Amino acid sequence: MQQPIEETFWTPHFSDPEGNWGQVADRTVGFSGADLENMLNEAAIGAARNNATEISMSDIEESATKVKLGPAKKRLQSDEDKKITAYHEAGHAIVTRFLKHTDPVERISIVARGMSLGHTLIPPTGDRTHETKSRLLEQITAMLGGRAAEEVVFNEMTSGAASDIAQATKIAKSMVVEFGMSDLGPINFGPDMGMGDFGQMEWYEGAQNSPAFMERIDTETKKFLDAGLKSATRIVKANRKLLDKVSKALIDKETLDRGDFEKIVGNK
Repeated sequence: MQQPIEETFWTPHFSDPEGNWGQVADRTVGFSGADLENMLNEAAIGAARNNATEISMSDIEESATKVKLGPAKKRLQSDEDKKITAYHEAGHAIVTRFLKHTDPVERISIVARGMSLGHTLIPPTGDRTHETKSRLLEQITAMLGGRAAEEVVFNEMTSGAASDIAQATKIAKSMVVEFGMSDLGPINFGPDMGMGDFGQMEWYEGAQNSPAFMERIDTETKKFLDAGLKSATRIVKANRKLLDKVSKALIDKETLDRGDFEKIVGNK
């Protein structure tokens, strides 16, 4: 429903009524009605700041990113820092491009927003009720693509991968303790949830696991993470020339949309 909603509100004031609203709809998957309203208001403010009488697609793109990730921050970065960030984000994008079950990369940027120095947006192409083990493993691999690029290109590791590692670890651990996807089998090791007498949700502490069994959970979690990093490193090494091209384009332009990225690496 997002595409017609946006067109209804904004086509009369839009500089290009035939603009790529499908791309905007892809970028705003998961946005609530309030998020969409905020995005369009921010786009109008952005156009006004540029003394424009109509809203452009670039205004919409920027406002969607602002709502999702926060406003752009002008941070002084050395050439070395910018290069590391570019390769890190390019690593995410390249790995995602060559995985079978991941969605297409929508936007890559080395413009700082919030606490991050850059971002790679990979919005889902549609709603999913279930997540398969294959998709979850590839999500972990894509998340570790930045760390893999750092190690391959610079033979070094940086603190910039901290958030990626935290997210990947969360998925890997859920696969073990909640989804029963590890060699430990279909067992839930987390807390239980149930409905109380008055319809309220109640949480019950799960059975206490022995230190030895907790070690087995950690081992299974690490297996998923190690496999993801190994796969990401293999993809980065196999596509090093494309990685270099994407990184150079990021350093030159700071932001690449899906079209820019696919001109370099081809369509997914």
